Amino acid sequence: MSWLSKKDQSSVVAVIASAAGLLLIVVLGLKIYWLAVKSGEEEKRIDPTTYQAVFLADEQIYFGKLKDIDSSYPVLEDVYYIMLENNDPNSGRLVKLGQEEPHSPYDQMIINRDHILFWENLKPDSRVIQTIRNLKLNQ
Repeated sequence: MSWLSKKDQSSVVAVIASAAGLLLIVVLGLKIYWLAVKSGEEEKRIDPTTYQAVFLADEQIYFGKLKDIDSSYPVLEDVYYIMLENNDPNSGRLVKLGQEEPHSPYDQMIINRDHILFWENLKPDSRVIQTIRNLKLNQ
């Protein structure tokens, strides 16, 4: 820009800076709008009449009632998981959270959303739900 006077150079820099600032404002506005529109979309897909399977990044799977999935820390209540006996994948049994652990946690998990790979609603006739019903009957 050596062919422009210092005053003209300052004007060009000001226009470029203004355009960049305006672009940033538009991008941030669109992101906020997109988050507002999408907010609650996944929550609507949770079937409150059944259990959900939650698959985590560390390959753990938990079963329970999923809430607040659109937040940074969704909550899983009435939690069950599969415990393997002697690390044998064929010897798993469904365990209620808080009944086997020495630290006695509450029957609730607060999960970092970034660690959830995906989740699924379970059909009422799934083997997991049938086992949960049987466990509750035998309590």
